[in-house]
Amino acid sequence: MVTNKTYEYGIKYRVIKIAPEQFLLLPVSLEGGLSDGIEFSTGKEVIPIANTEKDLRRKYVVDNVRLTTELEDIYEYGDDTDRLASYFYDDYKNVVYVVNVKDNQLHKYAVDLSNFTLHEFDMTYHLDKDLPAITLDQKGLDEMLSCDNLNQVRVLLEKLKRFIKSSDETDKTNNASSDKVTSVEADKKTKNVPKLEVAAKSQFVPYGGMDVSFEGLSRYIKERIFGHDEEIDLFAQKMYMNYTAQEGEKVYSILFVGPTGTGKTETVRCAKEYMGLSYVEHNAANLVPQGIQGTSFEDLLITLYLLSNRDINKAQRGIIFLDEFDKLGLEAIDQKQNVKQIALTFFDGGSFHVRNDHYDFIFCPKMTIKICSGVFQDIMQSNHQAGFGAVFEPPKLGTEKEIRKKIVESKYYTVEELSRFPVIIGYKELTLDTKKQILLSGKDSDFAKKRERYKRQFGIELLASDGYIDAVIDYISNSEEGMRTVNNFVEGTIDFAEREILRSGGNKYKRLVLTKDTVENPRKFDLT
Repeated sequence: MVTNKTYEYGIKYRVIKIAPEQFLLLPVSLEGGLSDGIEFSTGKEVIPIANTEKDLRRKYVVDNVRLTTELEDIYEYGDDTDRLASYFYDDYKNVVYVVNVKDNQLHKYAVDLSNFTLHEFDMTYHLDKDLPAITLDQKGLDEMLSCDNLNQVRVLLEKLKRFIKSSDETDKTNNASSDKVTSVEADKKTKNVPKLEVAAKSQFVPYGGMDVSFEGLSRYIKERIFGHDEEIDLFAQKMYMNYTAQEGEKVYSILFVGPTGTGKTETVRCAKEYMGLSYVEHNAANLVPQGIQGTSFEDLLITLYLLSNRDINKAQRGIIFLDEFDKLGLEAIDQKQNVKQIALTFFDGGSFHVRNDHYDFIFCPKMTIKICSGVFQDIMQSNHQAGFGAVFEPPKLGTEKEIRKKIVESKYYTVEELSRFPVIIGYKELTLDTKKQILLSGKDSDFAKKRERYKRQFGIELLASDGYIDAVIDYISNSEEGMRTVNNFVEGTIDFAEREILRSGGNKYKRLVLTKDTVENPRKFDLT
């Protein structure tokens, strides 16, 4: 029994990066020790507490730190803090956190996997006259009756009460229009021992929850990505065929090639949004072999599995997207060569047995949609002309056959390695007119959204002069991120004007004009 009231308990999490600014925290163990608000010391190791993005660069972090006195208040069960800590871990061991990073601030969203798979008792959750209820079976009842005293019974009932509340909230969120009875039964054998899960062969049923079509997918992407209409049609065609493929039918692996900021990554994200599939995105150059600190290919499969609510069939029909795939091809060190071979095995459809202290399942990627992208800088043909009055022409990638040949000749990948990608799509550099179109009327354009909102909320017409547009495009063109940074930059140019609108009460002005001077100094704008 712990008697030191300053002693603390925290949950240790494995950190997995699933997107450029998104992480997954997987519970690993309960740790006891002391913290200073920045780090948690167990006596054997010092682990950072998840406070900033820098902390998430470590393999493990600690979160949900509680003093022993806090546990006594939470569970109201005397001062036997060892037992209370056990209850505490039971409450969190199935809770996974999705963490979004914005301005170095962490925004955490809890996903309680126990609502989908496991519960503390053998029980059935159901709705009784629209009220949430739990029916204990004989094992669950025996566990309740085996308690030594009424305090233990009360603790167990409180846990059931919290479960009913969380389940009820989940039903209201996910099944607001459904009166279908939901039943979830516990499996005590899987509480502490990983269970090998193998997907059953069955006909594919779309998981997106909407009427997915080739035309709908193509239109959805074109409303957000400009300058690549033919390429988007090809991508939508292959994605739709992948989506509707039955067991044993061909699923196309796709490779995007083209300059930074041309919309390769956003095209893939649009497709996953429209299709509603489980999706994992990662920088291929940052992958490491299993057992080395960092994100391994197995971590990506675990993430896809968890984002599919531990439905292995759904996970295997999801999307894995590897960005900067060109950099992985150029790496000569043995460690990266091993990763490349693992990735190529995955593209071939070879099964992966994912097994560790927490998971044990076989992932067969034959039906998984596999997409990669890269700049492949060495294959770009420069079309700069020297001399006065020279006109810049975007680099020409050529046909799919020519792109494939250039990648091999530049020694990124061999012919055999590249054969894993039956579909290669080239995205050319965006023209000036296309960039203006994205800025002014793109579906995801912050400027277009601001224009609509100012009209609705303040009755103000938002206008951009030609000088403003040209200055923004010029800035973006000189950025390494290209059009990817346009929204953040535009937001910064409008901030001071928006503040003035709010100070006025929102109904004093009728028109806001952004000029070339606004780009250089956001305090300069025309508000009348």
